[in-house]
Amino acid sequence: MSNQYEVLIVDDDDMVRDSIAMVLARNHCNTATASSAQAGLELCDQKTFDVILTDLVMPEMDGVEFITALRKKGIGTPIVTLTGGVRVGSQNLSAAAIEAGASIALKKPVNKQQLLDAIEKALT
Repeated sequence: MSNQYEVLIVDDDDMVRDSIAMVLARNHCNTATASSAQAGLELCDQKTFDVILTDLVMPEMDGVEFITALRKKGIGTPIVTLTGGVRVGSQNLSAAAIEAGASIALKKPVNKQQLLDAIEKALT
């Protein structure tokens, strides 16, 4: 990536969150991390991000609810979702995330290039 982007990573899994942050830092991105959707909302109230990466399956507030809350606040930041599970019950999470306002939905595991390509695509 040639540009310096401000990226928020929201994932309840410490290892996933830290791994993504490390990959992005090595590719000229400044990152902030949140271990919950609520913490992510609070960070978005304090700072503007170029792109948000969020898990979809999280306790308390899931990724779709997080995206919906961001959009209700008028935050139009491009969002890339990541999920290991495609369905919870009868709900297709990736489709619901796109409907709620996400730009791109990725299925875990993702490699470095898929992640970087998704960020670039979300920003264009």
